Amino acid sequence: MQRQSSLALVAAGLATSIVVWTGSEQAVEASGGATAAAGIDLDGDFLPDIVEWVTLTSRANPDTDGDANSDFVEVISGGDPRTEGPALPADQQMRVFVTGSQPGSTDPRAWMHVFYRVMPTGGAAAGASAVQAFDAWIENPSLPGLQISLNALFTSPEVVFAERVTAEQGTWMQLSAPMVAEPILQAVSPCTVWVESTVMGQQLQSGVQLLPVPAGMATMIPIEEGRFVLQTTSPIPSTSTSLTIESNKVCVLTLEEDTSGPAGTTYIVTDADCDDANDLECDSTCSQSVGWTVTIPGGTELLSGS
Repeated sequence: MQRQSSLALVAAGLATSIVVWTGSEQAVEASGGATAAAGIDLDGDFLPDIVEWVTLTSRANPDTDGDANSDFVEVISGGDPRTEGPALPADQQMRVFVTGSQPGSTDPRAWMHVFYRVMPTGGAAAGASAVQAFDAWIENPSLPGLQISLNALFTSPEVVFAERVTAEQGTWMQLSAPMVAEPILQAVSPCTVWVESTVMGQQLQSGVQLLPVPAGMATMIPIEEGRFVLQTTSPIPSTSTSLTIESNKVCVLTLEEDTSGPAGTTYIVTDADCDDANDLECDSTCSQSVGWTVTIPGGTELLSGS
């Protein structure tokens, strides 16, 4: 009953009307607190700093691993932006992330970010008009089949929309919308946020797994086959008097599929070890994750995006 009440609260906060985003008329440039949460991009790589925290990329370097593949392309393509690798294939791509608030921010809300890379095909122009359908929702494995629509989020006047046309890497688009206060979203975690979209006739799907942790809320970020980083959705502030983000702790989990059912695919954490990020390693509690189970509607393939 408590779980249903929490979901009802989220439903009230998120609204349930269905809206199909087919152009920039559904999104306007935001200002003030919204820009601080979703628009600041210090290195100009088209990934806001708050998103770079979640993806473990550098907010001061547009190519974190120095392999001549931009962080944006590697992140949206489901690559590994922290390890040098070959160029990734160009195709229609989409990736969704959920982030928390910046340290020092008065905005307590979580934010949902949808990124596209649209490649022109058959002479057709790439851009917002290439997005022919859009559907977003949230699911909780304890209530299989219940989908709370998130489409109405993207009609908010605070939505951040940005677009960049590149010479060889297609058109990049960002669509970021405020959600509910982070504690409310944490109350219904673990949960999965989904997005399905049709781009240039190609159906794309991406999702985010959100999990409650002692620090608040965390998201699972794939880094290699079968291995995921459990990363906090909000940055960890440094111990200095400034708000500069200097520390990060990540725990790398190895997942093995266990069972599959109406609620999704259940995985067991079979190994957990520390990896450094921003020059600080996580502590010994990481190993306590071994034996955990996590159920993901759509499976881990959803977390890498299309």
